[in-house]
Amino acid sequence: MESSTLIRQLTQQPLIRDLPVDAAQAVLALRYCILCRRSERDPMPELERRWGNILAARRFRLVVEAIGHSWPDPFAVAPPCCPRLSFDENLLAAMIEASSRRDRAEFDVLTAEMLGGDARSMIFVALENFLRAKAPGRV
Repeated sequence: MESSTLIRQLTQQPLIRDLPVDAAQAVLALRYCILCRRSERDPMPELERRWGNILAARRFRLVVEAIGHSWPDPFAVAPPCCPRLSFDENLLAAMIEASSRRDRAEFDVLTAEMLGGDARSMIFVALENFLRAKAPGRV
């Protein structure tokens, strides 16, 4: 394999449209939450509309807070109109997928190099609670 091909593969940022639905929605909601924080607006009405219930919206806010509290560096978020994921957003998508399968071992593999055990537990539980709240039929 040529070095240019390898470099491109290692640095290529995936497209949001290629993510599973739950992960794509969460990445876009996170972008929205960050925009709201910067403009001092409340993201809750949009989050509630997005998932159809207030409990899912509240639990997503807890996910955002847990990440903000635990992430070692500022969480890199792409602009709202960008079709590509930042590296942090891509990691979040993988974390959501692991959490949706209740695969704590995979979640830990994804995050162990940058997060301590308590931070991993807090984010994993927050993601599990969010995913349970947004499940179909949940009010």
